[in-house]
Amino acid sequence: MIKMQYQFKRTNELRFLSHLDQQRLFQRAFRRSDMQVDYSLGFNPHPKMAFALAMSVGLTSDCEYGDVMLTDDISCEAFIERMNAVLPQGLEIVSARILEEGHPSLSASLLKSHYQLKVKLSDTVSKETLSKAFQTYLDYPEILMKKRNKKGKLIEKNIRPFIESILLNQEETTEEAATIEMFLNYIEQQCVKPELILSSINEQVNDLFIIDPTIQIHRKNLMLLED
Repeated sequence: MIKMQYQFKRTNELRFLSHLDQQRLFQRAFRRSDMQVDYSLGFNPHPKMAFALAMSVGLTSDCEYGDVMLTDDISCEAFIERMNAVLPQGLEIVSARILEEGHPSLSASLLKSHYQLKVKLSDTVSKETLSKAFQTYLDYPEILMKKRNKKGKLIEKNIRPFIESILLNQEETTEEAATIEMFLNYIEQQCVKPELILSSINEQVNDLFIIDPTIQIHRKNLMLLED
């Protein structure tokens, strides 16, 4: 019995795949590649597999993590080769490793994410104005946002600790659209969606961004505690 952890990327071809559909896709890939996956016991057994995060619809990523329990020994190289042979275009496993017994779960290992966002501007704004808006926002000691707790109750939460940095990508920003690099922390397995932070900047600093489905969100890196 081994626990295989793998890193994969999702590109534009499958950016509108839901998290549930992605789970099903990997389950089919395990079967088609003849992986001997371990299943839970009980009336309705499920494959013992997990993902670090649920990927939002529309999100692309260079760095996602999943793990799966296998009943047969297999090398990391063979796992990658067999899985990539059956995964559709738009999903690719880029690395894998076998975890030791007692290794923390993926969700418990989350440290931070690096996002790149491409968002249209509500008006012609200079790069200097954008950078100053980010600095003003980050200088706030407390940034309150309404969020629902586990019981579904709407509460105000200080999201400032979740934000490590917000930087303007000067080379890729134009008068019509900004490219933004955002580093966000995970605290007790919680984080804040980057598009909500842009909405918060609109509300608390200046109405700069058009928040609609045209926003492109790409996760460049997902860092775990051991990294």
